[in-house]
Amino acid sequence: MKIEREIIIDSSINKAWKVLGTEFADAYKWASVVNHSESKGGSLNGSSCSERSCDISGMGKTREKLISYSDAEHSLCYTVPEGMPKMVKHATNSWQLVSLGTDKTKLKMEMNLTLGGFMGFMMRPMMNLMMRKMAKGITDDFKFYVENGRPGKAKLKAMEKYKR
Repeated sequence: MKIEREIIIDSSINKAWKVLGTEFADAYKWASVVNHSESKGGSLNGSSCSERSCDISGMGKTREKLISYSDAEHSLCYTVPEGMPKMVKHATNSWQLVSLGTDKTKLKMEMNLTLGGFMGFMMRPMMNLMMRKMAKGITDDFKFYVENGRPGKAKLKAMEKYKR
């Protein structure tokens, strides 16, 4: 299953890359589905960490491990070796930023999931819908945070809910 999103961010590529790449471990600051995240592991090609753990709403704890990282190309890709539902046999998420000028950046995100077993077959339509919704929410959250320097309404609402 492949899910792709592209959005235009009204910000420089360097500002967007700081949030996406340099602060890879800090997704909890802007992503409404991430209640908590923290750095794990060393470095990959100059990244601040090679892994992060995340507490994701509706899923629980995951481990996300960088498999590629490039400051020069403003891109990264990670796999999720722990924390996905058992029907998900393999999951990756790739992010790339492309400069469209001084204050415009295109974000391209691609999630790839391999589902297995009877449950994977049965749940494929629901997983597709759920992951598309998650991809839209995450990219919208990222755009707002980069453009405004603060979390958006969805993240603030999720933070209030998580505190309870």
